[in-house]
Amino acid sequence: KAVWLNAEHIRALPVEQLSDCIEPFFKQAGFAATPEKLLAVTPLIRERIKLLRDAVSAADFFFLPELAPYEAAELIPQKGDASMARRVLEHAREVLATTSFDHDSLDQALRAAAAQLGLKAGQAFQPIRVAVCGRKNAPPLFETMAVLGREVCLARIRRAEASLESLV
Repeated sequence: KAVWLNAEHIRALPVEQLSDCIEPFFKQAGFAATPEKLLAVTPLIRERIKLLRDAVSAADFFFLPELAPYEAAELIPQKGDASMARRVLEHAREVLATTSFDHDSLDQALRAAAAQLGLKAGQAFQPIRVAVCGRKNAPPLFETMAVLGREVCLARIRRAEASLESLV
C-alpha cells in the first residue's frame, strides 16, 4: 500500500519538481543527465514509476550511447516474421530521414508508413519501439523519438536492421 501511495504522490508532483527529485538517481547510476534532458524525459516516465529509483530503469535508454543487447526476435511483431520487421525498419528509416522530429509529424509519418506497408499501427510500431528503446514496454513512441532525436533513432534502427540479418 505504501508503494501505491508513493506512486500517487509521484504522479501528483509537478514535472519540474519530479525531475529535480530523480536527478540524483541518474547521477548515481553514472548517467550524464542534464536538467534539460531530464525535464523532457520526466513526463514520459512519470506514469511508469512507483518509486523515484525506478526512474533509472524506466528511462536508461534515453541516456545510453548504445542500447544493451536484446534478442532480435523482440523486433518481430505478433503475427509477423523477420522479413516484415525488416521491411518496417527499412521503410521507417527512409521516412524518418526527412520527417520533422516532433510528436505530430512522427505520428502522421509512421502511421502513413504502416498503411503503405499494409500493416496495423501496432504491428509496424513494435519493431520501431524495440529498435529505438531496446524493449517492448517503453514510454510513448513518438514522444520518445522526439526526445532522442533523428540521429540516435536512425542509428538504432540501422543496428536493429543488422540484428535481423541472422533471422531473415
